Amino acid sequence: MVNPLLIMDEAIQLALMGKGYNYTNPIVGAVVVKNGRVIGRGYHTGFGMPHAEIEALKDCEESPEGGDLYVTLEPCSTTGKTPPCTEAIIKSGIKRVFIGVVDPNPNHSGNAIKILNDAGIEVFLGFNEYVCAEIIEDFTKFILKRQPYFTLKAASSIDGMIATSTGDSKWISGESSRVYVHYLRSVSDAIIIGINTVKNDDPLLNVRNFNREKEPLKIILDSKLSISPESKVVRDFGKYLIVATTVSDDAKMDLLKSYGVRVLICKEKNGLVDLMDLSDKLVALNLLNIFVEGGGKVFASFIKEGLVDRFYHFISPKVIGGDGVPLFGDLNCVKIEDAYKCKLTDTKRFEEDILHVYKFNDYTDHVLQLTEKFRNRCKYGCSQG
Repeated sequence: MVNPLLIMDEAIQLALMGKGYNYTNPIVGAVVVKNGRVIGRGYHTGFGMPHAEIEALKDCEESPEGGDLYVTLEPCSTTGKTPPCTEAIIKSGIKRVFIGVVDPNPNHSGNAIKILNDAGIEVFLGFNEYVCAEIIEDFTKFILKRQPYFTLKAASSIDGMIATSTGDSKWISGESSRVYVHYLRSVSDAIIIGINTVKNDDPLLNVRNFNREKEPLKIILDSKLSISPESKVVRDFGKYLIVATTVSDDAKMDLLKSYGVRVLICKEKNGLVDLMDLSDKLVALNLLNIFVEGGGKVFASFIKEGLVDRFYHFISPKVIGGDGVPLFGDLNCVKIEDAYKCKLTDTKRFEEDILHVYKFNDYTDHVLQLTEKFRNRCKYGCSQG
């Protein structure tokens, strides 16, 4: 007897394999089951590539006719860069479709359910729905706000310092924490740091330990274009984008370009890069998952603009003291009620370090409510929300 929740969990794990490759498309996983066993698996491997359902149907070791399709997100029903998945599902002879959650795109929401029902295919909705909604939070935010999904990452001592009074920060966190950070980088479209982090640490921002075909774009916030052409990030000949507000040194611009570095000009706000303007420009570049690594002033700027969605905080069992560099820059919180609120969603241990994961914005509820709305249009599934 097949357990639908376990099959959907397998589809979720497949979907996560596509993270970091889909840009403004959602990650999706699919599994085909026939006669009580899995005969096909697939996931959306990249922007413009065949969708998960198509990959799963192509992967089938025998005809999928009469079988069941499990998919984390409602199948697409319109022609975009690829043909509609509903058409392929109907042609395949699939008898039943189990859907995790409804597509949050209002142009698609519920359309596939109706099309499949009208074709005589039974549709069941709502399996492992909370997780299915959570793994597409970046896409949901993009649909609702046309903004990227911003994740902050910081490592601090237990007293909230990210460096000593001299600026030394290597290494606050342990090796296993740093390995996990490389994974988080690997599934991001871009990494952002401020110019002070470049001047103090001169990081490479590369991805180690994870063999990925795509490296995230490295973005440096440098409003006055003060970066040294001798810094590692310039000399690394990687994919770098420096964000400035003014450029007065044409010779420096030409030198940076000779190293393959691009310069993006954004609006200015209070002498710094206007982050809302940057957000718009990142969307125009099809960059959806943005990993912000500091420093403290950059963190504060993103929080004040209300752009931060998730925060990974690694805490190391060290005490640096009040003369250290604090985790966040000035947030102008005069009263406790002025504090910026978030909620703890997960805790992990990495050797001696503790990782707390917080959400400042939660987009799962929108998808869960949408899924509930469409329940009466299909066979009832098993809610795990």
